[in-house]
Amino acid sequence: MVFLELAAQAVRGFSPSIRVALKPGYSVLQAPGDLPAPLAGLIVALSFPDGRGGDSAFLAPGAKAGRAGLSIQGNDGSVWRIVRDLGGAGGLHKLNRATNQFDVVSQDALEMGQALRAGAGFPARSTWEQLFTLTGPQLPTRRPKGPARPAGGAAAKPAAKLPSAAWNMEAAGGAPAGEDPQKVAALEAELVTSKRAAEVQFKLDGINTELFGIESKRKGWDELEQRLEAARQDLQKADAQGGAAEDIIARARRYPDEKRRHEEQVNRLRDEQQSARDNVPQLPPPLRSDQRFLGALAGGLALFIGALFLEGAYRYLALLSMVPFTLAALLALRFIEDLQRAGRSGGKLEVLEGREKKLVDDFALTTMVVQKAFAQVGAETLEDFLAVMERRAGLQEQVRQLESEWAQAQTSPEYSSLAAQAAHLKTQQEACTQELLSMSGGYVRDVRDIERELARFKEPAPAPAPRPSVSGEGFAPVTTGPTETWEDPTPPLLMLATDLFATDVPSLWSVLHDRALQYLTALTDRRYHGISVDKDGHATLEAPGRTLSARELPGKDLDLMYLALRLTLIEKAAPAHKLPVVIEDTFNTVFDAAKQPLFGRMVKHLGSMTQVLHVSGAGQNAAVADAPTPI
Repeated sequence: MVFLELAAQAVRGFSPSIRVALKPGYSVLQAPGDLPAPLAGLIVALSFPDGRGGDSAFLAPGAKAGRAGLSIQGNDGSVWRIVRDLGGAGGLHKLNRATNQFDVVSQDALEMGQALRAGAGFPARSTWEQLFTLTGPQLPTRRPKGPARPAGGAAAKPAAKLPSAAWNMEAAGGAPAGEDPQKVAALEAELVTSKRAAEVQFKLDGINTELFGIESKRKGWDELEQRLEAARQDLQKADAQGGAAEDIIARARRYPDEKRRHEEQVNRLRDEQQSARDNVPQLPPPLRSDQRFLGALAGGLALFIGALFLEGAYRYLALLSMVPFTLAALLALRFIEDLQRAGRSGGKLEVLEGREKKLVDDFALTTMVVQKAFAQVGAETLEDFLAVMERRAGLQEQVRQLESEWAQAQTSPEYSSLAAQAAHLKTQQEACTQELLSMSGGYVRDVRDIERELARFKEPAPAPAPRPSVSGEGFAPVTTGPTETWEDPTPPLLMLATDLFATDVPSLWSVLHDRALQYLTALTDRRYHGISVDKDGHATLEAPGRTLSARELPGKDLDLMYLALRLTLIEKAAPAHKLPVVIEDTFNTVFDAAKQPLFGRMVKHLGSMTQVLHVSGAGQNAAVADAPTPI
């Protein structure tokens, strides 16, 4: 079961109007007043209505009407909502997943309780109040005191009838009934010891606080050194992978643009090559196959040779041979021009092919350099390579910053004197611990408890009882002042737990013992090293040199024992029952400022197993309230 949402309007202890989403796990809710809001009581009033308007007690002062609502996710997976007008009507609703609307289940108080137990998984009211809500008024010292016992710790006995001789002895100067000189002397000696123990304990607490501060600083410096060493190792790994030079990094950054430009240039050259191939002229046929050239040459030779054999004016026919020779020459020149034209086209194609080869070779070299750089750092893409390079640059900056901080720490006077301070404080701590252990085996009662008991023993003796009649009729002597005692909270607590766990007290205690002892020793600073429970549930604690029942404990220690048992029961019940826990933190009188963080960590640990709502007041410091939610 999980609480999902809390809504309140004009409810005592809350803001005038709130609507808060409640998260699983650990949540801190901060009330607007100095004291925690009565969340546990409000949930009880909503979930277990009395049908007579008793929830009107939660109305804010001066408010005529108030309203509260609680949304719950039950163990059956359904979502339930309880809405009530304080002092008026109310009802239980269930989410209809088909319409996504809440349907009314019942407005009868008895039927509402039955539906919550059957569907949502709510336990019985007494189980919920005593096991899964933890509030200040539940502490044993804030409950009505148990029956008083006579001074000296002896059990009360019926008044005995004394003969007249006993009366004569008391009247002759014996110890009065209201005062015991030996007991008073023992109490005064115990008071001196207790005051000294309080002084030593106060000094020890201060030493522990200083040691904690020193250890925190040393831990911080150790963590700084560890971070520096880890950063150096990471930088060495990055360098071992191949720290690329700046020009390689710049070349890698330009690589995509160069690749695109290379492809464009190669495509353009290939287009030019194709165009050059298409425009290359055909080689002219050789002159020996040109009939015109051969005919002109033959005609010219014929005229020239014929003129040699002629005489007279016919010899001038040789001049006519110039015409065919000229034609043959022209045809030869045309053939040479065709050859030259074809040669020029082939040369251009060779130039284009050479340029293409050079472009390919240059880009292959660039690609080889970039791919080699990628392979050195184990990157496959440019993004991976740049990420590695940026991480390396970040590591270099981180190492420089950590080295600077570490150098400043080492040169500070506080760092050099820290070890000597810690050793001196540990010596004082050991001395104080030994002195405390030497006082009554390490256990002393609270000063106020001793002073109250001493004051009762120093009260004036009551007036002597009238002398009995001669007839020998007895009389009841005046009893000594009673000693305050507290009720042992363990039996009723374990009785409820046995119903929840479906077992008996001895079997249940065998499950709870080890964890309860851990909580007890931590909360009491190891003043107690053992705890046991008899078959009826009565608790007995072991302290150095003595054994005490729960009723004999000082009030503060009894509260701490009760809290240890409650935390243990919640921790053991949480995994199986998954019921939310509400803690109203009013334990400032039980925990001092140094102990509150420990209690906070314990409560936060419970939040890892079930939903824990830790309610604190605005004037209180919830131990681990990282981000309290206002209510």
